[in-house]
Amino acid sequence: MAQDQPDSFRESLARYSDVLTRKDIESILDNLEKPPIIGIRLNPLKGESQELVRELSLRYHWQLTPIPFCEHGWTLQNADQLPGTTFDHRMGQFYIQDPASMLPVSLFHMNEPHPLILDMASSPGGKTTHMIDRTGDQGFIIANDASKSRISALRAVLSSWGGINQIITQYPGEAFGNWFPETFDYILLDAPCSMENFRPTINHPMRETSQAERLRLQDRQIQLLRSGLSALKIGGQLVYATCSLSPEEDEAVIDALYSDFSETFSIEDVSQKINLSAPGLTSFGSEIYNPDLIHAMRLWPHRTGMSGFFCALLTKIAPLQLTRITPPHRDFDRTGLQLISGELEEQVLNQFTEQFGLAMEPILEDFKLDIFQRKDQLFLIPKRHLENFISLPFDYIGMPLGRWLTDQLEPSHAFVSRFGHLFTQGKVIINEEIVSQWIAGRDIRYPNFTEEIKAQYVLVTDALGRNLGLGKVLPKRLRNMLPR
Repeated sequence: MAQDQPDSFRESLARYSDVLTRKDIESILDNLEKPPIIGIRLNPLKGESQELVRELSLRYHWQLTPIPFCEHGWTLQNADQLPGTTFDHRMGQFYIQDPASMLPVSLFHMNEPHPLILDMASSPGGKTTHMIDRTGDQGFIIANDASKSRISALRAVLSSWGGINQIITQYPGEAFGNWFPETFDYILLDAPCSMENFRPTINHPMRETSQAERLRLQDRQIQLLRSGLSALKIGGQLVYATCSLSPEEDEAVIDALYSDFSETFSIEDVSQKINLSAPGLTSFGSEIYNPDLIHAMRLWPHRTGMSGFFCALLTKIAPLQLTRITPPHRDFDRTGLQLISGELEEQVLNQFTEQFGLAMEPILEDFKLDIFQRKDQLFLIPKRHLENFISLPFDYIGMPLGRWLTDQLEPSHAFVSRFGHLFTQGKVIINEEIVSQWIAGRDIRYPNFTEEIKAQYVLVTDALGRNLGLGKVLPKRLRNMLPR
């Protein structure tokens, strides 16, 4: 057990001997032998969560237990079929997420009806989708990541989840404070870190870290936090989080900002947000930190069973007085997106009503969206972007609505996946014995519909009403429109 762990693990933990007992250290090492907790967060945009829990439990024989601090979070036992292999995951019905990483977004006190949100280092996107959930997709989110190689994964996650009120950008997070001071209601800084969390997973195995690496990361984390606090509105909230338990990357980072901007923010008390958590440190080795850091939260893996994590909720109380710099600029017209004409919009909305029984007007109004066109492609574009960040270049925006082909609307998979549960007509049920064929991407030959189908595009469902995506009705064939 603990005695069998590599010496490097013990050496990594030895420096925590002032804050952990010998028993704690042995428990952390023992915990490395246990399989990680599987967590999933259900997607409230695509249906009622309790109903989805019942369906998943029956379909896969999972035992799901609610996570107390996350409204739609569940832990999963008896996973004979891993959640990542299911069609429900492919359709964005849930996100696979370590329970500890559900904590940062759960800390926000969401009281703004249509907030502006910045996710400073958002890839792969799990916490971004959580922000979408917390606002009911009613806020506007800039999902930013500085790494070009991580943008495609972020885009895939957000597209699958079905959020609309967001853009994806690729900029150094350190720049936002000078570009957009006092702008955002909520900011999430899930900072790049050493991942010294003492709870390895398949994707992130245990590795050694050095003091040089931790201090190098600390320099960047301080600059990112400085930028985030500048971009935050007075009275706004910022969550600083890392999946590292290294104090150099956690308390020391916030303490450094206290030293430079002592009257600009306060640390809210989140130390009792969940059972078995530990408060933040006010000292480590020879370092003494601001006493208010006791209000932060540490998740030690041997106490919670989850990965190691650090979180702090900061409220801004005064401006930072940074130099304002003009952000990047691109005329929106250069995107090729143009607001559709009133005549075409009426035709599109009428087809949604006639084919699927879906009233689009309330969706456009409730989520503050406009329909734009680029050639034959139609898009749902957030009005909040047009009002606040119209000239900021982006990599991805809103949601594809579909294609307008002469006088026929072909809805997008993203739209059907997000809103299909609201369709009241234009649906076909396929027999259970061919559901696996459909999920595999194959067409249905000689489909036997129980009623006459007049529309060319239909929502395909199984006997339980599960959304299986879009189908195209052709002579003697139901064409599979699932993304390949």
